[in-house]
Amino acid sequence: MFLPLFLTIYLVYFGYNEKERNVIFDSLKLEGIKMTIGELLKDYRISQKKTQKQWAKDVISPSFYAKVEKNLSRISAEDLIELLHSNQIPVIDFFSKLNQKDKSINQQELEINRLINEAYYQNSKKELQQIRDVVAEGELPNKNDELLLIDAYIAVISKDLTMLDKEVIDRMKEKVFNISNFDEDGLIMYCNFMSFYDLNSNLLLSKRIIKQLVGSSSVRIQEKILAIIINMLIFCIRNKRFEETEVFVNYADQIKTKPEVFFYKLLIPAFYNIVKYQNNHDKKYLDETEIIIKSIKLAGMPDYGKELEELLVANK
Repeated sequence: MFLPLFLTIYLVYFGYNEKERNVIFDSLKLEGIKMTIGELLKDYRISQKKTQKQWAKDVISPSFYAKVEKNLSRISAEDLIELLHSNQIPVIDFFSKLNQKDKSINQQELEINRLINEAYYQNSKKELQQIRDVVAEGELPNKNDELLLIDAYIAVISKDLTMLDKEVIDRMKEKVFNISNFDEDGLIMYCNFMSFYDLNSNLLLSKRIIKQLVGSSSVRIQEKILAIIINMLIFCIRNKRFEETEVFVNYADQIKTKPEVFFYKLLIPAFYNIVKYQNNHDKKYLDETEIIIKSIKLAGMPDYGKELEELLVANK
């Protein structure tokens, strides 16, 4: 029985429609992802309608300049500045445009990550594979990291971690484990890939993260902390480690209930009631959990209610 990690279901959705996704796919395929100094020099040269010889002047040889435009040779900073001056190109304008291209790369990376997150939210293995094809054909500076992330998401959606080499899983685990100060992106990554760790590793890592951030005033951080807490309750119940759950419930109690985190706060007593039933077999705890399950189903989330119901039945 697979219970979804709640953060991946509720927090990483960015809301592109199909038409918007297609536009982004096309732009990623056509833009080429990377603008170099050579390419920008070429743009300026063509705009001035000069030959490579006219553009290079006496600063560098035309043959060397031709290699710079093709990204086969690197021009020194001194020669680049002199070349810009000799062609009446303000240095600040040139580097400003170069930085704009860098921002374009960052924007494309952001769009890719949004598409990945939405495909994961939609549980769409097919769409993740399409995104993977686009990334594989492109020239993103961190292409290998993006491909690693997509492959990991595909494996999680398929509920088959054997699709991944042990080396890939170890790299993802290490990537998260080496984060010293978790921000929102780090929390999302950890929560999405908690299933890569065994229970003892998750106990160690989750407690460190929660202790660091449970006092945050950011609602977005609070959402993610509660999602991690819920996942830990699930893992502990599955592994019959009921004694480990109290610390997580206590952490959850430190986060005030507000509309943005209401769903998470609603779920926690449902899981904790399963634990309390194991301790004294009082049927009232089962009844309370069933009321929460009914509320979830009535709220239009029958699949999640069913998953929770199955967990309850398995632990009666």
